[in-house]
Amino acid sequence: MKNWFEVDKQGLARLLERKGKEFVLFELIQNGWDEAGVTKVNVSLEYQGRNRAVLTVEDDAIEGFKDLTHAFTLFADSAKKTNPQQRGRFNLGAKLVLAISDEVTIRTTNGGIRFDAEGRHSLRVRQPVGSRIECLLRLTADECRALEAHVRKLISPEHIATVFNGQQLEPRLPLEKLRTTLPTEVASDDGLLRRVNRATTVRLYAVLAGETATLYEMGIPVVETGDRWHYDIGQKVPLTLDRENVPPGFLRQVRVAVFNRMHGQLTEEDANSQWAEAAVASPDCRAEAVASYMGRRFGEKRVGFDLSDPEANKLAVSQGYTVVHGSMMSGGAWKNAKAAGAILPAGKVTPGPKVWTGEGNPNAIPFEDWIPESKWTEGMRQIAAFAQRTAAKVLSRTITVKFCATRQHLGCESYGPDGVLDFNKSRLGADWFEQGITEDVVRLLIHEFGHEYSPDHLSSQYHEALCRIGAKLHGLAQRREI
Repeated sequence: MKNWFEVDKQGLARLLERKGKEFVLFELIQNGWDEAGVTKVNVSLEYQGRNRAVLTVEDDAIEGFKDLTHAFTLFADSAKKTNPQQRGRFNLGAKLVLAISDEVTIRTTNGGIRFDAEGRHSLRVRQPVGSRIECLLRLTADECRALEAHVRKLISPEHIATVFNGQQLEPRLPLEKLRTTLPTEVASDDGLLRRVNRATTVRLYAVLAGETATLYEMGIPVVETGDRWHYDIGQKVPLTLDRENVPPGFLRQVRVAVFNRMHGQLTEEDANSQWAEAAVASPDCRAEAVASYMGRRFGEKRVGFDLSDPEANKLAVSQGYTVVHGSMMSGGAWKNAKAAGAILPAGKVTPGPKVWTGEGNPNAIPFEDWIPESKWTEGMRQIAAFAQRTAAKVLSRTITVKFCATRQHLGCESYGPDGVLDFNKSRLGADWFEQGITEDVVRLLIHEFGHEYSPDHLSSQYHEALCRIGAKLHGLAQRREI
């Protein structure tokens, strides 16, 4: 067992420089928070000039340090390792304070110790309750101000008053609490930390002006995330090997749990954020959360780009749909969106024109759905005759007219290059045929006869064809030739 004076203080100081001096402050405060029966932790930081400052952390726990030698024994075992609901792992804070301090005085209920340039000294003075650590640190005025800003980031436990320089930290009320299972670290019988899954509570807090969303371990900042909310994990947070971040998989689990609960509160900006995109791609993302995400990001009128029906994509755009291309979401997000029925291909929503007749046609209507001419109504015969006369005049060709009654096709009518015009009675309705030659009939014929020149509704050729057909019909009507 090595004592403090046998270890490399410079090595610990270098570690501290990498982590930031706020690490020491957080370690000392969390030690106070974790003591049994504590109701108040008092912290003060006083700059004394000449790059020196005094840091004091005092708590009112019933007991003080369980073992005072832990303050200067580097490899002493820590009770924190076995309790996932206590912060930190190694009682490291006091040791790092010693690494950067010129003087340190520790007083607790079972005695005191003072460290200075001449070594370690035992003190007779004791604390009536709790512990008090007072440190003379090498800090500039700017570093003191930076530490003050870091203290303001803390989320003090509800049952503990945390006071800094005489002012109590403002209590924060969580926006939401949720239960979920997350990995944590607990020491096994051999004293080594092991990863285990454990149910815990995650509290969400608003990100205030000037703050960056951060993941917390029971009120102590761990790593910034840049997400919509602060996440406060109610148990030990697993760390990477360098102990400066959390594993990506852990953060992903937290984000998915939050996303599943809070998806209804996302904005369009949130839906386009990295964290939301990662959450919606997870196999653990719920179907209702996926659907909500799709609505926030792409709107309620959305379709997937359809390679099998190019014109369907154009029609979707013309009808106000957002066409979602493959590169706009990850593979996992697409898989979840399709499984949740949160997006359909354009060909299912705004299908391009398809010919319903012809040998081998995959869109062919079953034989039993066709209406034989012997069962045509008078209105159907009238419309068929009008369509054939009009085609002869404006297309200069003879066409065939057919009627069907099928729900297998989304369209009301179809016209192909073979000169076959099909009407779907199930879509148009029986009354549509019995009202005579109405404007709706003429409009439908203009629309379908335009496909004599182009199958693409959005092409310039189709647009020009509609104009020519309309102009010809106007002339024919003026001359009473139709």
